[in-house]
Amino acid sequence: MKIAKNYSIWELNKPFNIGMVHLKPLPGSPNYSLSIEEIYEAAKYDLLQLIEGNANAAIVENMFDSPYTNKINLETFTAYTHIFTRLKEISSIPLGVNIHSCDKDQEMIIATICGADFIRAESFVESRYTSFGIMNANAHLLMRTKRYLNSNVKVFADINAKHSFPISSIPIEVAIKDAINAKADGIILTGLETGNPPTIEDAKMFKQICKNTPLIIGSGINQDNIDDFLKVVDGVIVGSSIKENGIVENPVDLKRTKALFDR
Repeated sequence: MKIAKNYSIWELNKPFNIGMVHLKPLPGSPNYSLSIEEIYEAAKYDLLQLIEGNANAAIVENMFDSPYTNKINLETFTAYTHIFTRLKEISSIPLGVNIHSCDKDQEMIIATICGADFIRAESFVESRYTSFGIMNANAHLLMRTKRYLNSNVKVFADINAKHSFPISSIPIEVAIKDAINAKADGIILTGLETGNPPTIEDAKMFKQICKNTPLIIGSGINQDNIDDFLKVVDGVIVGSSIKENGIVENPVDLKRTKALFDR
C-alpha cells in the first residue's frame, strides 16, 4: 500500500473530521484477552476504513481498558506504544493519542516519542470526579514535559469532559480561558457520555469564548446533527455513529464513515 505524506493537523482544511480507533483491551487491563497482533490488526482495519471514508485525522484510544486508571501500568503503556507506532507507519493522516482518564504526562511522552500530531487531554485545567476515581488537572505537568522533550505535539483539551463531574464549581468561561492561557491548541466540548451530544447553544457559547482557538465536538455527532454543529464549530470527533450498526464495540463501517464525512 502506498502511503501519502502525513500532514500536520494544522495543514488540513477545516472542518477537522477526526475518527476514533478504539483499541481492543490491552495487556494490564481487566478484559485483556487477544494477542498483540490481533489487537493491532483490528486497529489497522479501523484506521484504514477511516482513511478511505475521508476522515482527515484519527485518535487512537484505549477505549476498552475499563475500569480506567489515571496512570496506566507498564504493560499497557508498552502495548499502546507498540501498536501506535505501527499504525503511524501505515497512516496517511495525522494521529492523536488518548489514554482514557490519564492525568499524568504519559500521553505527551507517547505522542512525542511515536511522532503523534496531538493528544486529547481530558482534565487539562479541571480536577474531576469519575466512577474510577479523581482525574487531577494536569496542564502544569503536560506542558512542562512538552518543553522538556522539546515536543511539537498539539494539545486538544476537554472542558467539562464526558463521564466526569467537577470537584469544584469553576465557571465554564474561566475553565476555557485557563486552558487557552495554558497553551491548549484546541478545546473539546462533549455531552454527558459517549454517544450523547452537547447542545447547539453550548457550542455557540463555547465558541464565543474560544474565539480563534479551534473548538471540536467530542461526542454524539451523527448524520442528523453534524451539519448544524459544523455551522458553529471547527471540527468533530466521531466514534459510535461510524461503527457497524452504530454500536461502539463494533468495527468502523466504511459506508457510515463516508456518509458522515463526505460533505
